[in-house]
Amino acid sequence: MVKIAFIIMSIVLAIFLYFLNVWFEEEDFQIEKLNKKYIEDTRKLKNISKIDSWLHEKVKNNLKELPKDSKTADFKLIKFFDTYAKKYNLKVEKFIYKDDLAHFLKIKYVISRENYNALNKFLKQEYKGGYIMLKNFKIDKSTLSGNLILIQPFLSHIIKKREVVDVVPQ
Repeated sequence: MVKIAFIIMSIVLAIFLYFLNVWFEEEDFQIEKLNKKYIEDTRKLKNISKIDSWLHEKVKNNLKELPKDSKTADFKLIKFFDTYAKKYNLKVEKFIYKDDLAHFLKIKYVISRENYNALNKFLKQEYKGGYIMLKNFKIDKSTLSGNLILIQPFLSHIIKKREVVDVVPQ
C-alpha cells in the first residue's frame, strides 16, 4: 500500500513538474518577447533624440534669420545657383515658384562619376539659410544626374482676407 501511494505520488509529482516546466518555458518566451520590444523602443527613442538634436542644430539655426522681403529670398536662390552652376552643370528646370512659407528653385544637375571629389562635395553641399532637397538621381555609365530643389524659407506678409458672404435663408 505504501508502495502504491509512493508510485501515485511520484506520477502526480512528475506530471506537476512537467506542466510547471511548460509554464516556465512559456513565461520565458513572453519575457524574451518583452525584452525585444523594450530594446526596439529604446533604439527608437535614441534615434528620436539624435533627430531632435539635428533639428535643433541645423533647422532651428537656419530659421533664425529669414529674408525680410521676397527679392532677398529670390536673390539667395539665384546666388547659390550662380555659385555652383559650372561646377555641377546646373540648369534651371523650374524657375522660382512660391507658396506661403517658402520660395523654391528646381534645378537639374549632371556630375561626372570619374570626378570623385566634386561628387563628394556635391553630396555634402549645404545651402546656408535654406535647404537642399534631392528630388531624384540617376546613375549612368559616366554621370550622376537628377533634380534637386532649393528651398528658401520666407513668410509672405500677405494676410489673406476672409470673404464674408451673408446668405439669407429663404
